[in-house]
Parts: sequence; structure tokens; C-alpha cells
Amino acid sequence: MGDDRRGGFRGGRGNFSSGPREMHKATCADCGQETEVPFAPSGDRPVYCRECYQKHKPKRY
Repeated sequence: MGDDRRGGFRGGRGNFSSGPREMHKATCADCGQETEVPFAPSGDRPVYCRECYQKHKPKRY
């Protein structure tokens, strides 16, 4: 038998396998289209729809 303690969560950020994420309605800061995001918008940062996010996301090096 293997060691059961090694299973479980990955990355230390919680249980992502517990079903679908809770989605929150938001309005895109660029195009004004209603969209859903997997976090509760706080209002202090812009929220973008999928298409506009592709234009604004930071470049990875």
C-alpha cells in the first residue's frame, strides 16, 4: 500500500476538484458586455470579458 498522505490538494490553493467554480456576473470594463468571472469583483480593478482580457493580459516572458 502507498502513503495516503501524499494525495489531496495541489499547489496549496484549495480544493479545485469539488465541482464547478462559483461564477459571478460582471460587466466588461472595455466593451460593456455582461460576462461571468470565477471571483467576486471588488470594484477597485477592471474586469474584462474573455475577448478583451486577451488584449489586456500581461505578457509572459
